[in-house]
Amino acid sequence: MIDHELLSAAWKREVVKDRPAASRPPFFEAWDTISSTNDRAAELAKGGAPDFTMVTADRQTAGKGRRGRVWETPAGAGLAISLVLRPKVPLSALSELTVLGGIAVFRCLKKLGAEPRIKWPNDIRLTDKKVCGILAETSLSEGAAAYTILGIGVNVKKTAYPAEIADIAVSLEEAGIEASRESLAAAICGEMMLLVAEWEKTRNISFIIDEYETSMEWKGEKCRIVGADGSFIEG
Repeated sequence: MIDHELLSAAWKREVVKDRPAASRPPFFEAWDTISSTNDRAAELAKGGAPDFTMVTADRQTAGKGRRGRVWETPAGAGLAISLVLRPKVPLSALSELTVLGGIAVFRCLKKLGAEPRIKWPNDIRLTDKKVCGILAETSLSEGAAAYTILGIGVNVKKTAYPAEIADIAVSLEEAGIEASRESLAAAICGEMMLLVAEWEKTRNISFIIDEYETSMEWKGEKCRIVGADGSFIEG
């Protein structure tokens, strides 16, 4: 189960700190079991939840992945969080949110002693295997972004993923990294707050481009990208 006291303490330390007293602070919901943290975060966003409100759960039964994929977060094994975001940037720039999310996770894992790499566009990898996935979903209203939900899933324990994908997935536990889900959730949100604040000032991701490029996996190597229809591009 999610330890509410531990999460509350980490939330105050990483998220609520230094916020103006007059502003409405973001809050979090921690569920024992939920179908999708992204769906719940969207419900809260529609109800006016402030930026960086977070939904997390011990177990997720129908999490969302790219291309409509559905995945499960087993109890006690993974970190599943979804953030409500309303960044003050052009609609055309919102695709950069997954880049910011990748950098936020990258930084947090580095602080834990890991050596993560980013696989474009939205995977974080350890020991040449996937440890984290990121998905952004934007809701439009009259041609403008009403809000974006940023979903992040991290394999904390080996039981976070099914045995049949052990050749492509890994957990922090297997990489020798000890991590509290509660502390990691709050830390990622705190990093996102810093990144989004700077992003809103610059209106682009130039301020992290060097960090992003040096953290990318396979940079400078020849790769083959294979499409769903079997076609491929090499470069």
